[in-house]
Amino acid sequence: MKCRCCGSGSLELVFDLGKQAWGNDFIPLSEGRSSREYPLELYFCHQCSMVQIGYTISKQKMFINHAYLSGTTKSLKTHFVIVAEEILQRVAFGPEDYILDVGGNDGTFLEHFLARGIKVLNVDSGILQAKLSNEKGVTCINKFFTRGSADEIIAQYGQAKVIHGSGIFFHLEDLHSVFRGVKNLLSPEGLLVAEFIYLVSMVENCAYDQIYHEHLLYYNLTSFQRLLDMFDLEIFDTHMKPIHGGSCIAYIGHKGAVRRTKALEEAVSRERAGGYDTINPYFIFRDRAQRSKDSLTRMIRNFKSQGLSVQALGAPVKGSTILNYCRLTHEDIDCAVEINPYKCGTYYPGTKIPVYDQYKTPAPDIYLLLSWNFKDEILKKMGQFLDKGGQVVVPIPDPYVIKN
Repeated sequence: MKCRCCGSGSLELVFDLGKQAWGNDFIPLSEGRSSREYPLELYFCHQCSMVQIGYTISKQKMFINHAYLSGTTKSLKTHFVIVAEEILQRVAFGPEDYILDVGGNDGTFLEHFLARGIKVLNVDSGILQAKLSNEKGVTCINKFFTRGSADEIIAQYGQAKVIHGSGIFFHLEDLHSVFRGVKNLLSPEGLLVAEFIYLVSMVENCAYDQIYHEHLLYYNLTSFQRLLDMFDLEIFDTHMKPIHGGSCIAYIGHKGAVRRTKALEEAVSRERAGGYDTINPYFIFRDRAQRSKDSLTRMIRNFKSQGLSVQALGAPVKGSTILNYCRLTHEDIDCAVEINPYKCGTYYPGTKIPVYDQYKTPAPDIYLLLSWNFKDEILKKMGQFLDKGGQVVVPIPDPYVIKN
């Protein structure tokens, strides 16, 4: 096994979450078959400090037919508007300039630019996502982004003024091909905006549910820059955002094009002070996750022993990691409820826990909030449930109960 970033064989296992189903393998209830399971193991590279999982499920299985839609969550849509405005403050678009969104899903992010009269282009491998994007007027090329597809885009559209990727640059099976494509496609004064789950926040929040098969790599600024060095690209500024439980936005240009900011230097210094380029924080993270798992399992089973009904609120892919790592089954969780219609009428991956339409399912005594990263948005809608004595379990970082 070789490091996905530097190719070194100096990898060490830090966290084994057991064999798990692919977290977006929502199988219709009518089929009755079980999800295939794969190793879910987290490794640290002693050569370049990149944190990564070991096993690769093919991108064709994970990213062509899947149900995740970025437009279903108000918090994410609001976040995208903020990021778009930040880009517009940094970049002046001419009439022929365009912004490319790599893995732009249903086009939600690019809608803001389209409304401002700026040319947009989406590249996404998801069939459903590309269809919805095109229906919005956000042109989507329905294929995987690689060096080859980047060359095709250059031939048809020219180089991009801005390339954006939210939650995509750590999904990459063809890591080096993608960044070679980005390097070629980005105009000389262009801006690459990379949004990713920030490894430091993930560890500090004990967000072990961010570990799943779609997330092949886990970046901090130091390890991400070591990858970018291979393609003469350079982070020059960064912002931290609360979305997804703690995300980093890296502003990147061709090496030497823009001076590095004080904010970036301070963020990198904090990483080094915390030892995040060494293996020790990740062993501590593993041990804390084990304690969190044990606490959550005891809590849920105690509720069930009292005869209380328990439902999972939301069916995000990260929830699959929680349920399967904690070994919670349909005997512990009555069902999951969702607002995304493409997930309703399925089994939660790796379990026999059915997923139903939230609006058509009577509320339980207890909700297990798997979409904990959107807690504030969700709890605003749950006043009546809490007023009637309902309780909400938040599983991350350490399980706790919200009640009136």
